[in-house]
Amino acid sequence: MDFATWAYPWDVLDEGPERVEARLREIGIGELNLATNYHTVQAFAPHNPERRTLFARASSYFEPGPDYGRLEPVPYEGMDGDWVDEIGAELTDLALTSWTVGCHNSRLGMRHPEYTLETAHGDDLVFGLCPSQPAVQRYLTALVSDVASRPGIERVELETFDYFHGTGWGWHHQKIHARLGALGEFLLGVCFCDHCRSNAADAGVSVDGVREAVADTIDDIVAGAIAHDRSPEAWLREHDAVAAYVDVREATLEGVFADLRAAAGTTPLGYYVGAPEPGREWMVGADLDRLAEYVDYYCLPAYESTTEDVLAAYRAVDEVTADTPLHVGLLPGHPAIHDRSTLVDILTELQAAGVPRVSFYNYGLLPSRSLEWVGAAIDAVDG
Repeated sequence: MDFATWAYPWDVLDEGPERVEARLREIGIGELNLATNYHTVQAFAPHNPERRTLFARASSYFEPGPDYGRLEPVPYEGMDGDWVDEIGAELTDLALTSWTVGCHNSRLGMRHPEYTLETAHGDDLVFGLCPSQPAVQRYLTALVSDVASRPGIERVELETFDYFHGTGWGWHHQKIHARLGALGEFLLGVCFCDHCRSNAADAGVSVDGVREAVADTIDDIVAGAIAHDRSPEAWLREHDAVAAYVDVREATLEGVFADLRAAAGTTPLGYYVGAPEPGREWMVGADLDRLAEYVDYYCLPAYESTTEDVLAAYRAVDEVTADTPLHVGLLPGHPAIHDRSTLVDILTELQAAGVPRVSFYNYGLLPSRSLEWVGAAIDAVDG
């Protein structure tokens, strides 16, 4: 079993790449999953020697190359130079992975709402770029090509390269006092932009009827006429046209991933699964069987508190991933894992299940005692 940790570039640079590398190697971690292009974040950094908090709008932590077109990454305003290159040049004993966020980009979405998800009610979800849009597809493929070709990057991991879902995971001060449930969240994220509608119409789908059904169902959930815990799968079985619309965007995303595979060249690609729920990746347009042709592995962030819940999440995805390797991410701190023994037990069971690689979230966010738990857990399974 191999071990990695996600990390933000400011935490690595504030502490010093050499010191971070030595600390990680000491606890048994051999790979750094570095945020290279990331969504808006406010991070609390409990062991950072320079700061305790940092706020950054959706940014790249490298200087982008050419050929992005209408959309391109915006370098972080607090960056002096190219942080990804700087860190890569100073690491000598850690593998370096590009942790790459795609469609979750509120900065680009607010600048270009014409490229974002459009709800059935006609509202722009500015936190999410729509992968049916040609400009977004060009942006995503250029992004993967850019990071995959950078010196030192050994693999690229893709986060939200899909129809990023629902209410946006709280990227802003969110106000929602209606209980949408899984079905309402899913339907809120079904995009009706010009390109999504055109793709579906070309496939023979009655788009106006689909839009009406989706909008009406959201309103009915809010009104209590449809239960908030109604199964999305069961609801789709009763709405064939909506199911056909969903199938079209799965086919569209498969085409996007074919382009991403070509853009990455020989650099391995991973894709984060488990959103919005493990085994329900279809809700963001991802058919894992179809996408398996274009990625080398999936990674499941299983940020659960018990061994049973982590393994349940793992099995839920493993059932739909065919023969594609499935890696797992753990959060050995609040609000997930709160003690060393639980982490040891989870890691032991994942090793027994044949999981090839575990990543820990996140070097700069975890208290030092959590990093000690990681070291103890790695010693337990490696010993």
